Amino acid sequence: MSGQLKPFELRAGITLAGVIAFRMFGLFMILPVFMILAADIPGFTPARAGLALGIYGLTQAILQQPFGKLSDRFGRKPVMLGGLLLFVLGGVVAAMADTMGMLIVGRAIQGGGAIAGVALAFAADHTSSKNRSIIMAIIGMGIGASFLLSMMVSVPMATLVGLNGLFWITAVLGVMGMVLVLSLPKMPEIEEEVLQDTGQSTTVWPLALSVFLLHTLMTLLFVVIPGMLVKHFNFELVYHWRLYVPSMLGSALLVFPLLRRISARHQEYQALPLAFLVLGGSLGLMSVGWSVLAMLVFLLGFFLAFNLLEATMPAMVSQLAGTADRGRKMGLYTTFQFLGAFAGGVGGGWLLGVSGEVVTLSVAGSLSALWAVATLVWLRPAQNRQRA
Repeated sequence: MSGQLKPFELRAGITLAGVIAFRMFGLFMILPVFMILAADIPGFTPARAGLALGIYGLTQAILQQPFGKLSDRFGRKPVMLGGLLLFVLGGVVAAMADTMGMLIVGRAIQGGGAIAGVALAFAADHTSSKNRSIIMAIIGMGIGASFLLSMMVSVPMATLVGLNGLFWITAVLGVMGMVLVLSLPKMPEIEEEVLQDTGQSTTVWPLALSVFLLHTLMTLLFVVIPGMLVKHFNFELVYHWRLYVPSMLGSALLVFPLLRRISARHQEYQALPLAFLVLGGSLGLMSVGWSVLAMLVFLLGFFLAFNLLEATMPAMVSQLAGTADRGRKMGLYTTFQFLGAFAGGVGGGWLLGVSGEVVTLSVAGSLSALWAVATLVWLRPAQNRQRA
């Protein structure tokens, strides 16, 4: 059972949720409209547009561990500020882009602000292991709230300011994130024992590969779904929020009771295979489509499983990492997270171009279902240890 949250733990969680939410709001706001609006940019192809979406994840992945090591040496806050500055600069370059090549460069610079692992390490530094999944859930809730808001304002804002204007907004949001980081006071760090476990390698790598697949699927979803809704259902872009907002809001309302139950029963490892099975089933059913209402239900299933995994896996990794070199170790995890975003953008864009929406979603769903089976085997040693 989770312990009582201390005031400094709650402040750390809420502030970091704000920092990450400001950054993610800008990114989410671009996702639903990018593949459609980018079609007017010279040099557009589905593959290049997918690269522009995904290259952010590649540069994030490359720099997660270096940023983590720097934060272990020089402190979390200075490194977070430096990363947010790069995010702002990349937004400015993308906002001024008049070719796909320049847009890709801007997105790559944005991804250079690789602070996700540092932020998670900061959260783990200042929360007890009993409360860590709750703090990670608070951070996840901030991401979810930014997603909901972005779905509501994305199309109206894009209509008003265009794609370039959306990137200017991301730059402003990055500055706001820097202000929040500067507002963080000095907080006590929580000491805990490093888990000594001979089965650790069979635990860490499945989790790292799991987050890789999770973010591959998330990015691929937004490469495929916007165009599919317009093409196959005549569901215009201006109405897409009517699917995204209810499905994400419903998943947010459902995920917290699930998290409490899973945490109370120590069933984090058991939940992973089921969540990936739900992800795979949702994607497979989306490939069939049927109706807009059916797509709403499938999106609800997808986001529920996604949010559950987003809350539980970082807490599990931080527990395994202990306090020694936590920034570097969390950086390893987030490296795979952003490699997944890159793979989903590039792979999804390529597969969409050569095979279409149905094949792309079917392949993604099949991979997720196969991974659900793999995790049953690979995570069993950790599951047995958790019960002991």
